[in-house]
Amino acid sequence: MKKLTFSLVIAIFTAIIFLGWGLDSFFNEYQDKKHTDEFSTYKQIITSLANTLEKTDNVVQFVAMWQQQNQLQLTLTPLTEFPLPISLRESFNQGDPLVLESAELITVNKLLQSQQQVLTLGIPQQAKQQDNLALQIILTTVFYAGILLCAFIWLYPLVKRLQLLRSTAKRFGEGDFSARIRVSNSSYIVDIENEFNFMAEQINTLIKDNKLLSNAVSHDLRTPLARLRFGIEALGETNNPKNKEKYVRHLSRDIQEMENLVAVLLNYASLEQKMIKVKRLPLNLNTLIKSVVCSLTSSDVCSVAMDITELAKEKIVIDGDENYLSMLINNLLSNAQQYATKQVKITTQQTRNNVVMCIADDGPGISKEMREQVFKPFTRGESNAIQQGYGMGLAIVVRVAAWHGGKVSISQSELLGGAKFTVVFNRTPA
Repeated sequence: MKKLTFSLVIAIFTAIIFLGWGLDSFFNEYQDKKHTDEFSTYKQIITSLANTLEKTDNVVQFVAMWQQQNQLQLTLTPLTEFPLPISLRESFNQGDPLVLESAELITVNKLLQSQQQVLTLGIPQQAKQQDNLALQIILTTVFYAGILLCAFIWLYPLVKRLQLLRSTAKRFGEGDFSARIRVSNSSYIVDIENEFNFMAEQINTLIKDNKLLSNAVSHDLRTPLARLRFGIEALGETNNPKNKEKYVRHLSRDIQEMENLVAVLLNYASLEQKMIKVKRLPLNLNTLIKSVVCSLTSSDVCSVAMDITELAKEKIVIDGDENYLSMLINNLLSNAQQYATKQVKITTQQTRNNVVMCIADDGPGISKEMREQVFKPFTRGESNAIQQGYGMGLAIVVRVAAWHGGKVSISQSELLGGAKFTVVFNRTPA
């Protein structure tokens, strides 16, 4: 919106300044030219009258007769009563006509050398103003028309972008969730367009997640529900205490499995809202990795070696939430150790603009066809038949990384031969 406001102020200010200055210059130039042309006639008249009066003895009578027969005022003034600045006096005394202008009257003056009097021809100022009225109306019209034209030139691209925003929003509202605005940096509303695209992406993600969650719930809950129904029926049909105890244990296990699945679903569904409210603080990434590794290696479930000797020696600082970044690292390490044979390797480095964290294992790896799929909720690797879990870990990793401005990718580790997960964050300025 700052760009919109700034461009509007610049457009209006520029239009007023340049149009006003240009029209004012044109009017002044026109007036000067008009004055030159207009007063040349009066100068010729006063010069002819002065030449005539120089040869006439009865000057006063001639002036009186002129006043009776002409509308223009003609007067005589003694030279001693006609003060002039030194800069004008010399040329005037040499016989050049002199034009003087006041608020009420314009006069053309000529010295009668033989009489030592000044002959003055008066031109009413009103006549000049009436002559200029039409021109002033035209120039005023041109000024406001120019302002309107500049406003239209400024508004046209804005209206086009708003129409594009409207049509894209309409397509999105009609179910085309891939509809996005092609953002132009020259657009006045580039911030709004980016926000719309971000909102559309979020809605599209939520819709996809909802479909995935719905499919997962219907699929993953069907098995424990079927076992529960079978167990309840078997429990009702047996009177053997040992069988009843066995069926109760199985029912308890199935209920626990359902509770775990529901907890995972709720955690993933609420993750988006929680990340919106997260408070980011500067964190030492290497320290955080060591803490997560220490927690995992001290547990009984860790059966592979985790090599963290290649962490960057310098301090790597990123802005983020410690709990969620720990979750991201923990999920990646848990996934790696789940598929690894003997070793998981962790490396970090920072470039001029980015911070890169890599976690590789010596497991079977992930085929290129499956690399995009494993980031989706409830999707597990190709050997998932022997692995535990619901396939939510990597989906949470992608979501947490995105909220921290990071990107996650999968490749094959050249050193270990298994999968290599790379997370790239924007580097925090020092």
